[in-house]
Amino acid sequence: VTVEVPMPGAFAAPPPPPPPPAAVPSTPPRAPSSSSGQYAAAEGTGRRRALGDKRVAGEDLIAQLFEEMHALHFLGDALEGGHFCLAVAMEKLPARGAYLHLYDIDKREFVLVCTRGAGTETVLLSRTGEGDSLLAGAMRKRRALVVNGEADDPGMGASRFAPLGGAKRAIVSPVMQAGRFLGAIEIVNPIDGAPWSELDGNAISYMAEQYAEFVAARGVVLEPEKVSRASEAARA
Repeated sequence: VTVEVPMPGAFAAPPPPPPPPAAVPSTPPRAPSSSSGQYAAAEGTGRRRALGDKRVAGEDLIAQLFEEMHALHFLGDALEGGHFCLAVAMEKLPARGAYLHLYDIDKREFVLVCTRGAGTETVLLSRTGEGDSLLAGAMRKRRALVVNGEADDPGMGASRFAPLGGAKRAIVSPVMQAGRFLGAIEIVNPIDGAPWSELDGNAISYMAEQYAEFVAARGVVLEPEKVSRASEAARA
């Protein structure tokens, strides 16, 4: 009599059934809304900010900006985006004031369309010519210009800094796309009084690059009524 010996595992229990597929949400996630004064798109911005008014330093600064600047692209126009950028910049690098200019190509002037800092709303819509040494220096450099003393650049005495009692230290970064002037970002007078570092300047350069892409897609906004409304909404 021939007896067939079963192969090992021939009578093993069948494998358990695969787990059911994960539930798929009935509605897709909603893009952040910009309806509130503080912009819902920026929710969580600054939540890892250093305690008090200390600036975020080292690799954390660039890493946080890299993550948080994604929210910029959910905003509506260059003014909303500009106020968002200044808010993030001052959360990461606390300063007395921040300015964002957009470039009027017809008149070859920089128009101040967004500001932050006590009293800076009084210089909103002021115009600065291409000859301004700070703005011109940043445009020539094509990256952030870091100035840590009034004697380093005569542009530190510009009238737009009067609400801050003058500029002592400044980061001025060009907003450029494919070599075309679109504007500039300025962060002035760090609250901790310490000099701005090149890393601080690199962070603002990165922000300006992201904003330049945004403006190139959305367009420059210079209408006084729109600038005033956006400023009031940002301060609400």
